[in-house]
Amino acid sequence: MRPTRFSLFYLLHPGCTLLFLLIGFFCQGQDTLTGLKGSRSGLLVIRKIILSGNKITHDRIITRELKFRENDTVSLPDLQAAMRASQHNVFNTNLFNFVTIDTLNAAGTGYTDVKVSVVERWYIWPIPLFEISERNFNVWWATRDFRRLTYGIDFTFYNFRGRNETLRILAHFGYNQLYGFTYKIPYLNKKQTIGMGVGAGVEFNHELAVATVDNKPVNKKDSSAYLRKIIYGYAEMQYRPSFHSTHSFRLSYNFYTFGGNIVEIPGFSLSNNSEQHFFTISYYFRNDHRDASYFPLKGYCIDLELNHTFPYETAHNSYIRTNLREYLQLHRKWYFATGFTGKMTFARSQPYFLQRGLGYGQDFVRGYEYFVVDGQHYALWKNDLKFALVPQQVLKLGFIKTTKFNTIPFAFYLDLFADAGYVYNYQRLSPEFKAQGNNLENSLLGGVGLGLDFTTYYDVVFRLEGSVNRKGQTGFSLHFSAPI
Repeated sequence: MRPTRFSLFYLLHPGCTLLFLLIGFFCQGQDTLTGLKGSRSGLLVIRKIILSGNKITHDRIITRELKFRENDTVSLPDLQAAMRASQHNVFNTNLFNFVTIDTLNAAGTGYTDVKVSVVERWYIWPIPLFEISERNFNVWWATRDFRRLTYGIDFTFYNFRGRNETLRILAHFGYNQLYGFTYKIPYLNKKQTIGMGVGAGVEFNHELAVATVDNKPVNKKDSSAYLRKIIYGYAEMQYRPSFHSTHSFRLSYNFYTFGGNIVEIPGFSLSNNSEQHFFTISYYFRNDHRDASYFPLKGYCIDLELNHTFPYETAHNSYIRTNLREYLQLHRKWYFATGFTGKMTFARSQPYFLQRGLGYGQDFVRGYEYFVVDGQHYALWKNDLKFALVPQQVLKLGFIKTTKFNTIPFAFYLDLFADAGYVYNYQRLSPEFKAQGNNLENSLLGGVGLGLDFTTYYDVVFRLEGSVNRKGQTGFSLHFSAPI
């Protein structure tokens, strides 16, 4: 079971200064696409593309995302559409707080210059980290056991060398320990279509989930010894042939060492060997047409993941997973989002330490945040109806000089949501399964509720949700990412 990260980033982050946001509650919004100036008919030749504000970012990183080039001949409507799409593309690189695209010198000349203005983010984040030894923040909050916290630092250098490369160094101490690094280079070739990534690390755990009973993980812990040690590494190749489509191919290696006779617990492992290793080959495809990836309101996104592990005798974790999402603006301040996630595993029996059903990460039915639903296959359907209580506003803080922090976008949304899910487990008829009292597998899950979303810059999202599930149980939860 991977622990959930709750970082001081959410507490110390300048975008989370609620007081500043409330002061600017009635500020007027800023349109980041001011539109074309000049001729309203005929064709235009794009004479020059002028970039402004990219003090660190290389020009080619920005122009890679533009749907127009110098010397293109376009109609006015086509140029307007291309500018809007390009604005979304540049913003979704996650390198800039604001992106503005406008035209210059268009009046009656038949030519136009296009100016792309950006406000760069702060790229170096030595972020102190608290890591919760639970599946999510809400599960930990029920006990608030500070002895089960891992502390450390995630040093992340975004936009490394101005080329949208990402270097991350991890050093975690305390209850669980992790030391590692990742390095991602998005573009290796001149056409900027091929990239790569590598990563490696070691992890040590005093506590580990070894079974699920009554729909909740049962943890075994040993404060004096590590119950699990992992050495891992991966290499990844990425191919991005167009603006919206990305293909990723990854080869990874994992070496597990288990202590405390955990491998002898029925179902935890398919082997009694305390040392187990396996390789994983993965393919991942994304077709992303969202307006803002961290909190989308319009567009759609398609994800497909294929995963195969070997040797198959000890690591039955080959599966196919898909995630389909669509976002619609219904009318002015009204938005609707729907998403389907499905997973099918190519094995009837999996080791518990690799098996993942619903209840991990973003894959859960709201109303069941505190439960785990194990199984080989699952389907999840989420729906959100949003009303913009405060559409995106922009607050200027005059006492802060740097543009990386003194211009704060923020918005509040009220949500009405309804989710449904189903997990299929082949082991449902076995005596061991029945004795564990896991009654959520192989049954319809459903939850409805209300939520309040707050978004601001640096991709920060806070969600407060109240829900009731199909069993009539009510709950309140806090999340740090978009619901769909």
